Amino acid sequence: MTDGDATPHPARKPLRRIGLYAPFALLVVVSLAWIAAWVYGARRVDRFADAFVAREAERGRDWLCPDRRVGGFPFRIELSCTRPQLVMRGQDGLRNEMRLGGLILHARLAAPEHVIATFTGPFTSTLRQGDGDLNWKSARASFRLGSGAIGEMSFEMLEPRLSFGFGEQRPMKAAARAVQFHLRPSPGDGAGTDFAGLVSDLAVAPLDELTGTPDPLRLEIQARAPGLLVDPARRWHAVLDEWRQRGNRARVLVLKAEKGAANIDLAGEIGLDAAHRLEGNLQGRARGLEALTSRFARRGGLDVGGILGRLGGGGQGIPVVLAFQDGVLRYGPFPIATLAPLY
Repeated sequence: MTDGDATPHPARKPLRRIGLYAPFALLVVVSLAWIAAWVYGARRVDRFADAFVAREAERGRDWLCPDRRVGGFPFRIELSCTRPQLVMRGQDGLRNEMRLGGLILHARLAAPEHVIATFTGPFTSTLRQGDGDLNWKSARASFRLGSGAIGEMSFEMLEPRLSFGFGEQRPMKAAARAVQFHLRPSPGDGAGTDFAGLVSDLAVAPLDELTGTPDPLRLEIQARAPGLLVDPARRWHAVLDEWRQRGNRARVLVLKAEKGAANIDLAGEIGLDAAHRLEGNLQGRARGLEALTSRFARRGGLDVGGILGRLGGGGQGIPVVLAFQDGVLRYGPFPIATLAPLY
């Protein structure tokens, strides 16, 4: 062996293993940040619920939420409440009470401004006007919170069933296939709110008995309220009063009611007067009303259906003009109802 073969080789540097551990360290950091974000969001939801209950109590509305829980980790923030109850205290000492089977509010952690609410029946009410029970197949709401107002809101209830009366006597009964309504900001530069509502296949027992036909009722409304912004942090009548004082009015684009062959289609403008009563007018046409007068036809020798058919002008319909003025609802020159203040 020569001297050259005995020459020592330079020592190899140890391999750096930090690159192997970096992904795991990053995962731990992201997980801890996600947990911290969820805990922070859950605490905000809990504090928001406490603030809402306290604010409502100052307005005479006591919200009770037994067994309130905040959960949904890791991807959602969920607030659940078993058998929530609302008690409204009146100035005369009387109380109105409403109860719900269950309520769940949840939002994705990545989009906390979008909240989904799921309602569990039944809904029961004990009011001075009577007692009511409402049940359904499914009910849910969705809303987006904007800066100081509700940006969008939707509600849908499938197969609702309602009974109303006093005690065991519930003469008022109604059922529908679906009920839905939607709120959204009006398109364009001007601030305002658009509203759309639909009730399909509605059956109301007293109305069916009155008209003598079991045909279901369909109701539809589309309206636009320039200058009106829904703010859940404020009293609704304060928001409405400011809207009224600015001289705003809602434009009723579509107001339809259909029951079998009979239908009415109206449009117009509605506002509020100084006494907080509806003010404005609706105009349109009614068609097929003779189909609802079969029970009253030829009473006292008067053919009501035939008269209405001739007034309809061969299918063009009867002109309808409804005026809301000075606390009275008029059909043309004829007063037909007294209007009470909305608040």
